[in-house]
Amino acid sequence: MKIAMPNCALDALSWKEAFEFALKNDFDAYELNAYYPSIDLDRLDSAELKDARIKAEAAGMEMVVHAPFFELNIAALARRIRDASIDYVKRSIDLCAAVGGQTLVVHPGSYTYSITEGPDLFSDPVTKLQWDTNIDALKQINDYANSNGIVACLENLGGFGSVDRSFEDLLAIREAVGDSLKFTLDVGHARINKSYGVEKGLQTLGEHIRHIHITDNWGEKDDHMAIGDGDSDYSAIVEFAKDFPHIATLEVVEFSADPAPILRSREYFCNLLN
Repeated sequence: MKIAMPNCALDALSWKEAFEFALKNDFDAYELNAYYPSIDLDRLDSAELKDARIKAEAAGMEMVVHAPFFELNIAALARRIRDASIDYVKRSIDLCAAVGGQTLVVHPGSYTYSITEGPDLFSDPVTKLQWDTNIDALKQINDYANSNGIVACLENLGGFGSVDRSFEDLLAIREAVGDSLKFTLDVGHARINKSYGVEKGLQTLGEHIRHIHITDNWGEKDDHMAIGDGDSDYSAIVEFAKDFPHIATLEVVEFSADPAPILRSREYFCNLLN
């Protein structure tokens, strides 16, 4: 398994400064979250991106890009909002290609209205319409990623109004979009959804997991704490990680320039692996 540091672990720094720190501290990979102001997808600096690509390739570091999701909704009922959201995700694919990345993390769309859970979910035509718009958007995103040699990985949310309410929903989305769509398993999201669970995610998504987000919390909300600072049980993910050949991002979010939490997270998780 390859361990990645995200730029959000040092959110008080620019993405490039955080990248240089990851290089200096020998992280296997770097996850670039494509949100403003860390990255302005409307004003990408091609020279800066090329420099990062050259340095990453020289160090053997893999690059991951997390597509934007703040203020966006790829399943929006309003066509202009939906089209703009898809466009920004496509721009993040361009960013991924520019830095030499092969993995893109993308969120499912969100329902505009509150929905009633249960087997009759699609008895509401508006809910069914939004499910379908989410599928169509992900087809466009996945095709564009594939055309750039990039694997699109759909992240499990299982809450926050997201179109995916279960791991089974994720499989249904993948079946509709295409086999090249893979998954990012976020252990923090899986844990706080009591019916979701990390072990169930590993069992259900299995071989289709291409990327992992590892973080910590207290089981109530998505705290994005340093690993070991909460009370998460990592036994299932550690066992899975031993034979996992891809990237696991330690998705610590710190609005500071203090590197202690991300370094502490790596040490803690490596000790679990060993």
